[in-house]
Amino acid sequence: MEKKNRYRFVIATLVILVRIGVGIVWASAGPLLPLMMQEYGIGRGTVSWYVSSVSIVMATLTVPIGVVGARLGLKKMFAVGAFLQAAGILAPFCNNYPLLFLTRVSFAIGTAITVPMASAIVADWFIARELPLVNGIIMSFVNLGNAFSYIATVPIATVLSWKAPITIYGAFAFTCAAAWLILGRERQKEIVVVSDDLAPAAAKKPELDIKHALLQKSTLIFAFTLLGPFCCSNALTSWLPSYYNEVFKMPLAKASSITSIFTVTGTIACIIGGILPMHVGRRKPFLIIPGIFMGLLALSCITFNNDAVIYTSIALFGIFNNIQSPTIFTIPMELPNMTPRTGAVVLAFTLGVGSFGGFLGPLIVGYLADITGSYIPGFIICSVMSLSLLLGGLLLPETGPKARKKEIKKVTAPAMAK
Repeated sequence: MEKKNRYRFVIATLVILVRIGVGIVWASAGPLLPLMMQEYGIGRGTVSWYVSSVSIVMATLTVPIGVVGARLGLKKMFAVGAFLQAAGILAPFCNNYPLLFLTRVSFAIGTAITVPMASAIVADWFIARELPLVNGIIMSFVNLGNAFSYIATVPIATVLSWKAPITIYGAFAFTCAAAWLILGRERQKEIVVVSDDLAPAAAKKPELDIKHALLQKSTLIFAFTLLGPFCCSNALTSWLPSYYNEVFKMPLAKASSITSIFTVTGTIACIIGGILPMHVGRRKPFLIIPGIFMGLLALSCITFNNDAVIYTSIALFGIFNNIQSPTIFTIPMELPNMTPRTGAVVLAFTLGVGSFGGFLGPLIVGYLADITGSYIPGFIICSVMSLSLLLGGLLLPETGPKARKKEIKKVTAPAMAK
């Protein structure tokens, strides 16, 4: 078993700070879109690429970036990503939309690096039993970053200038990147003889290389698992304000503010989703149960024109959309014969597939609304697609500590009999 190291709490704090920066910068785009359109004289189609670029970049570059990261080293690659996320600090010098868009692309590339690398770093420093809780805490801070951005971006833009939030958030990301560069470390592993954790060395099989890790059946199933929930979640959060405003005749300010409910209940769900798997010792239930309810709750959000039902449905959707997040970031590190670095590549690949689903969701709803005159067909398709979370949860092998202990007993029992 690997000896615990107290410095892991410093590492976790640094990772959390960098990931908070992701949450803040990511969520700031929506509130600023009308101001960008006014400043640069561009339309909704053009400005929408400022939002969608992050999903597109993550869908296309996460695997190559993960491979490079596995070779370069976790600390160096995470630092590169963290500094790229800070490109918004250059916003005051962007006199046209293409230049500002490039800062967003830089942020997208940085995010494609730091998200999988963060999970690999955590897996390198923390024992398996701690991973869901640590990942849950990290994701809860990402949600808090989102909530802060929803609340603070417009007031900052009103008091200072519309570019001020981008610059301030970029400066925060730069500070966090510098802190990681100075205080971040690669793990120097110490091995102790007595093991109270999971698998004895005799029970371990040879580690997979990157190629075989990506092509193994469980990786492909896991990637398919994320496609649907990412699609459903992004479709709902992107189009609900417009839907409520146009169909339910809700004031736009009220319709937009409802989005913050996702972040509040999602933050709580991330913590719960980190604690429960630790005690249960299993991962699959935290994919299967949300997979059952996500689509139903999404449909509930759009079916009933009643405030009580709407708020309840959105709150519950936020819970089931986020309670599986710690498990999603944990499973790739626990798949058979995986190391933190190959696990980071697997996570990058699966998040890339999920991000492609997130890219498709708003397009499905938007284009079908243009063709049919109704948002309903697109919402239904995205809700049905969320069932991939349920199907994947049923098909994936159990990677939690309890399942691995059973496997160890099967391996060690014949040896003990001899």
